[in-house]
Amino acid sequence: MSYYRRESDRGDYSHSFERAPGTGVKDIATKSLYIQSKKFYIDIKEGKRGKFMKLAEVAPNGQKMKIIMDLPTAKEFHDHLSEFCEIYSELGPGRSDSAHHNDGNLKCETIFKEDRRYYLDLKENHRGRFLKVSMSLPNHERSQIVIPAHGMIDIRDALTDMLNEHGKDDKQDAADSERRQTLTVDNKNFHFDVGGNPRGTFLRISEVSGSFRATITVPEEIWDRFVASVEEATEQKDDQDDSITV
Repeated sequence: MSYYRRESDRGDYSHSFERAPGTGVKDIATKSLYIQSKKFYIDIKEGKRGKFMKLAEVAPNGQKMKIIMDLPTAKEFHDHLSEFCEIYSELGPGRSDSAHHNDGNLKCETIFKEDRRYYLDLKENHRGRFLKVSMSLPNHERSQIVIPAHGMIDIRDALTDMLNEHGKDDKQDAADSERRQTLTVDNKNFHFDVGGNPRGTFLRISEVSGSFRATITVPEEIWDRFVASVEEATEQKDDQDDSITV
């Protein structure tokens, strides 16, 4: 039984990554997962504009819906998905108070990418908990997939493996390298990226070690306080070191 009512039943939505003439889209990698009665595909492909990810849901009746995003957006989606997994793991059985007072919404996020919008909504109704991922295009077409909440971890883990192995995009990396700062400590890399969306400018700090990836986002309006907090923590560490040596 479906968790939701589709906003459109016109089938797959094309995207400029796939429909551009002469693109010559090449398949890079694919993974499939069965979650409840539905099958999900994660594909990494490469076209004229670079690599992109396609996340598709195939319902038991064969109907297919898909979400397409470039790799930087896919990585941001991955980070949000990790946050949603943590929230879900902390929820107890039964209907939560948050969902009861927020029209079934447990957590919502929006990703802005040029003229596209991606909406992530962790929701709850009488059938259970689920993540609805929607893609809105400039021509007002909208595609969405629904992932049962307990399957978010499987999707996240599969996406982690694929991005670690195939997530490098030379075209995008060349642009990112000009504005990215990276620190390496032992086997860990810390990446500092300045980004922006209609809500403002932010600093994204990512810790990457093997298949592990964690990210925090710091809004521009608290950068000064963030730096001051780091400096204060450093001073406290120095004071502790001094007390040990005395």
